[in-house]
Amino acid sequence: MKTKNSDIAVKIFLVVVAVILVGLIIAWSTGVFKDKKNDLNEGTERINNAISSMAEFDLLVYDGGNITGSLLLDLIDNANNGKLDVAITVATLESPTPAAYPTPIASKSDSKYINPNGIFQGKVNRNTNGVITGIIFTQQ
Repeated sequence: MKTKNSDIAVKIFLVVVAVILVGLIIAWSTGVFKDKKNDLNEGTERINNAISSMAEFDLLVYDGGNITGSLLLDLIDNANNGKLDVAITVATLESPTPAAYPTPIASKSDSKYINPNGIFQGKVNRNTNGVITGIIFTQQ
């Protein structure tokens, strides 16, 4: 009879140890999952920042840089077609006040005519959030 009681005690002890081990494994795996989730969120944030920087990189080329009038006309076309999400303003030698150009001026006699052979210097404008909202081109 004593062997039966000792077998029950051993079984109870093994069950208690098993429950404790299962609890520890669950707690450890939950902690690892939370850590990996935080790492994943940080990685995603870094990727988003890199993508944002790359998207701005194409526009930063114009900041302080010079382009020809023909490239400026293509840029205005891209802005009009929705390929570029910034406002393009241009100041020509005939019209030194920067004005928005929804469509390129075709008549050479117009003061806002963009000479395809002219040289234009760009300046990037940002809003208070640091997002590029427009580019001003001034004819040199």
